[in-house]
Formats: sequence, structure tokens, C-alpha cells
Amino acid sequence: MKRYLSDDIVAISTPLGHSGIGVIRLSGPNVISIVKDIFIPHKKGKDISKVPSHTLHYGKISNGERDIDEVMVAILRAPNTYTREDMVEIYAHGGPIPLQEIINLILSKGARLAERGEFTKRAFLNGRIDLLQAEGVLDIIYATSSKSLEIAVKKLEGESSKILKEIKTGTERLRIYLEASLDFPEDVSDLERKEWIVSIENLLEEIKNLIEKAERGEWIKRGYKIVFTGKPNVGKSSLFNALMREDRAIVTPIPGTTRDYIEGELILSGFLIRLFDTAGIREPKDEIEAIGVKKTQEIIKKANLILFLVDISEPLGKEDEELFKEIYREGINIILVLNKIDLGKKITEKELEEKFPNVPKVYLSTLTKEGLNLLEEMILNYIRKDESLDILFLNNYHLQELKKSYDLLNQSLEILKNPYWGMDVLAENLFEVEKALGNILGEEVSVDIVDKIFENFCVGK
Repeated sequence: MKRYLSDDIVAISTPLGHSGIGVIRLSGPNVISIVKDIFIPHKKGKDISKVPSHTLHYGKISNGERDIDEVMVAILRAPNTYTREDMVEIYAHGGPIPLQEIINLILSKGARLAERGEFTKRAFLNGRIDLLQAEGVLDIIYATSSKSLEIAVKKLEGESSKILKEIKTGTERLRIYLEASLDFPEDVSDLERKEWIVSIENLLEEIKNLIEKAERGEWIKRGYKIVFTGKPNVGKSSLFNALMREDRAIVTPIPGTTRDYIEGELILSGFLIRLFDTAGIREPKDEIEAIGVKKTQEIIKKANLILFLVDISEPLGKEDEELFKEIYREGINIILVLNKIDLGKKITEKELEEKFPNVPKVYLSTLTKEGLNLLEEMILNYIRKDESLDILFLNNYHLQELKKSYDLLNQSLEILKNPYWGMDVLAENLFEVEKALGNILGEEVSVDIVDKIFENFCVGK
């Protein structure tokens, strides 16, 4: 790890291409003197190695023979910087040629190119932020909506870290108390045992809440999953095309045209939505169709919202009812889409109420687009409802560590409730919980895990 704290790094922090401004960022013990060697201040006699921190200076970058670009240079002195090291930012013209020439000049002075996320990694290694906050930086960069940005900013500010630290501290206190009591187990009263049970139950509840928040947050990061389902030939592919505003799915009057699912992404009122047009669920006629039906059943379980399509121009069939019951059991939000109203209605309101009770419905024609705007508004209502819930962003590794903590605490609870079980395992369990929570915060995490997390960052951040 010393390499990250003792040498000088440089990277272009703005996207490559042509733009008004391009930013070059440096961090390390010698970066101010490196830039001093190539920077000619507009004001004669100015020495940027002696100027105050967090000041901006106008001048030119020169290789000694010719000027490369007119720039502004920001001098940022440790420890009050992003990395807690000396930093310099050069604001040049945003063309690839001047930026690359400046980078080459800096490299010739002894700096090296930064790795992915290395500036944020240094901030973590130097103790300015913990691992969750570092991830918050990445979440901000890849925010797909105002809500995802809001959650990411809170994560960067340390809101999630504070909760986890409190749980970790509570676990540590309980472990220390238990360890002291284990030397004299015969002196442990029923009252003390009950107090320990309550303490662990409280910790379990807090961790359970965090897990639920993290699982709820997945759709905001990766898109709100809407799955189209229903029996074959009810218009799923036509509706998919209508919402996508393009012909992505093959549409024919032949039932079973869609053999696999088709996925598409769209932005609706600022929300990223992932649509899945699936194979109609029915008794498969061949092996290929069976695979398509199985995939449909798998993807339904991961949906945020189901659009259940029924052909309103045909009498309601047993297949519709049985399929609806099967999906309803999954406990996922459903909108009943009554398609093909342009062909007339052959299902009564009474039938709909009897067979699909308490399910919101919309009448629609994928041919004329009647009812499409209403369906989009209903979808948005579900998204806004889910968006209003308390949400947390965690990567998969951290979520697994949280679930591991939950399982260990559950096991500890069973030990306390069973007087015949040995309590020597109890303190060890609690120590493992502390360790798992520390891994999430980056207190005890391995170098490999840290490197893996920062690999997802862009160069220059």
C-alpha cells in the first residue's frame, strides 16, 4: 500500500473528446514542484510553490521550447484536499492533443499515470472517507435519477456509515460484556440472559432494516423492472413496441412468436425503466418453448411491476385465470392491461371484478395507442411510491457481509434461548459480526477487495 502514498500520480479527469475545458489532476508529495517546472505564471516573479492553498493562478504550460496551452492552475495543499495529499488541478482547453501533451510533460518529470479510482482510493487509505463513502462517489457519478443522486450524496456524507458504526459499537459492547461473564457462567442470571436476548433482537432488527433498504435500492441503481406477461397472443410484444416507441419485438397473429424474453430500456419522467417482453406462459409445445416459459417464470420473480395482459376482445378463458393466480401468489404489484379495445369488449366488468379482484386496470389499444398515456401514468405512480421508501445503496459484496452478520446474530439468539447450548461460541459469533461490519466500512477489509471496488471507478476520480 505504500506505493499509493509516496509517489505522484496524474490523470485527465474529464471525458476524452473535444470540450471547452479539460481538467488534469495530480496528487502526491511532489506535485506542486512538478507543475512549477512546467508552468509560467502570467504575473512575473510568482512562485506557485509558495502561494497559499486553494488559490487559482493564470499562466501557460511550456516544455521549455514552446508553449503548449494557456491554463488555470489550482494549488491545493494537504491535508485539506480530496486525497489529504498535496494536489494540483490544471484547467486547460478541452482538446485531446493539448491535454495529452501536458500529461506527457508531467510524466517526464517523474509522475505516473493514476490507476482507476486511485484518487478516491488515496482518500480512503488516508482516512478522509471510509469504504462506503468511497462507493458513494461512484454512485454519484452513475446516478440515473434525482432520487439515486440524493441517496448517493447521503452515502458520501456518511449517513449509512454512521448507522453501521453504531451497530458495530453495540455489538462490541455486548461481546465485551459477554466475554467477562463467560468466566463465571454459573453466575449468569435469567434476567441477564433476557437482557442479552433483547440486545441481540434489537441488533437483528437494525440489520434487517438495512438489508431491506439495500434490496429496495437495487431498482433505482439498475432500473425499474417491468415484466409483460399473459397467455400467448394477447399483445405483449405490441405493447412493448408501443412503450419503446420503436419496433423491437416481432409481432404476428401466430401465438407463441416470442420464444425468449426481449429487454429494452427507456427513460420515463427521469426514471430508468427496464421492460421485459416475455414468452407467453402456457403448456410448452416443444423444448425451446419450455426454456422460454422457464425464463419468463424466473424473470417475473425479479420484477418490480407486472403488466398482466388480457385480450378484452375475446371471452375470458381459464388459462387467463390460472395464470393470473400463479403470478398473484408472487406478491408483486400488478396492473391488469385489458388490450385490443379497438376490437370491442367481450368481458364484462362483473367478470373482471370476480376474477381479478383489487387489481388496478387500464383499457388499452396497442393499435390506436388509446390508453397508453394512462398506463404510463399508472406506472409512474408505482415508481414514485417505491421511490418514497427509505433506500440504501450497497454493492453485492457489502450486502452479503450484512446478511452474514444477520445470520450470525440469529445463531447467537438461538444459543441464548437454549440453556443447554455452550455459550463459548457466542462471543466468537459477535466478534465475526464486528468483523463483517468492519469489512463494509473498510476497517479490516483485504487489499484485494479494496482493489476490486476501485476497479469500477474511472481514471481521474
